[in-house]
Amino acid sequence: MNNLSKLTFISLAVLLSSGCTQQKPKPNPHTVAIPTQPINQQHNIPIATTYPIPQQQPIITPVLYPETVPTIVAPVVSQYIPDRTPYLQGAYAKNYKLKRFIEMMATKYNYDRYELNAIFSTVSRDTKALKKYNVYGKAKPTQSKATSVGSWDKYRKNFINSSHINKGVAFWRENAKWLNMAANRYGVAPEYIVGIIGVETNFGGYTGEHSVLNALTTLALEYRKRSTFFKSELENYLLMIRDERVHPQSIKGSYAGAFGLSQFMPSSFREYAIDLNGDGHIDLFNKADAIGSIANYFRGRGKWDPRIPVTMKTYYNKKRFYGLATGFKTSYSQRHLYKLGMRPSSNFYGYKGNVSLIKLSRYGRDELWWGTPNFRAITRYNPKDHYAMAVHQLGQAIKKAYYGR
Repeated sequence: MNNLSKLTFISLAVLLSSGCTQQKPKPNPHTVAIPTQPINQQHNIPIATTYPIPQQQPIITPVLYPETVPTIVAPVVSQYIPDRTPYLQGAYAKNYKLKRFIEMMATKYNYDRYELNAIFSTVSRDTKALKKYNVYGKAKPTQSKATSVGSWDKYRKNFINSSHINKGVAFWRENAKWLNMAANRYGVAPEYIVGIIGVETNFGGYTGEHSVLNALTTLALEYRKRSTFFKSELENYLLMIRDERVHPQSIKGSYAGAFGLSQFMPSSFREYAIDLNGDGHIDLFNKADAIGSIANYFRGRGKWDPRIPVTMKTYYNKKRFYGLATGFKTSYSQRHLYKLGMRPSSNFYGYKGNVSLIKLSRYGRDELWWGTPNFRAITRYNPKDHYAMAVHQLGQAIKKAYYGR
């Protein structure tokens, strides 16, 4: 090799070793080119924009403000209420009574005002509830239907029938564990718990379609005659949903605001509802909790006494009875009623205390029954003789069918 060839070879080796000849970099398929963008001055980060990605070109990812770009974390928003707001909206946005009520709740219970604004902004006026209470529209007749001849025959057929009895037997079989647990804990016989659920909701078949929040708010603000009562129930409802972390519009019930299989008003829920199944949450649409809560209500509100009977039919030798005042609020000694010609159909299970005198008008004659304090306990649910007797007779019919005797 001559001197010129050697020099050319050495020069080429030096050029190769110096790295002047490089391979073309491979594109990274996981990065996106971000051209110059306007900057969000609050967070000092680029405003998001969508751009097409080149298919055949290298993609370079610039590093922009690596020390100052914050981590954006979505705020934790409570799932049981709408977003908090300083503004009251909805059907009653300008109602001064509601604004005063919100102020009371915030002051008395440290309830978040913005949360209350959000809750009441979801409210719609419940016109059906107002019509039920004759707040407007055609008023219902004021005379009592319970005194008319055959009134008990008309009433009882709604509940004492094969459909209710069969459903009651099925309900008892399905929930025997919880019924027995409630009976052992609170001393209330299963048939009366089942009777209440049957009369109130047809064993869960119908628990109501009104928004409880809408109904209570509407009645509290517009039903002047009972505004104090419904304001109290609305107060208890708000405390209940805060305690249980339930969305305010998720609970449906009656036009009066009662809900669940047990048809409790919010005040009864807060005082007597229990978590019988032990899942850490009280849900009156849950059969176990409804069963336990009814039993607790009977014992706590009704002063239920498991040692005495409930009621007993008596014989009387006349077709119609007009001799004494009747109803669950009356109280007579058994000796006095014996003197008037009444005779109980059995020994009344040994009960010797005073009784109320219940008259049930049938088409053929009046039926007379003696009621104990346990009969009056049932009327704490609904203060009507017919209601309490329907619970008793339905419960007894279901019990007989359940045990096959």
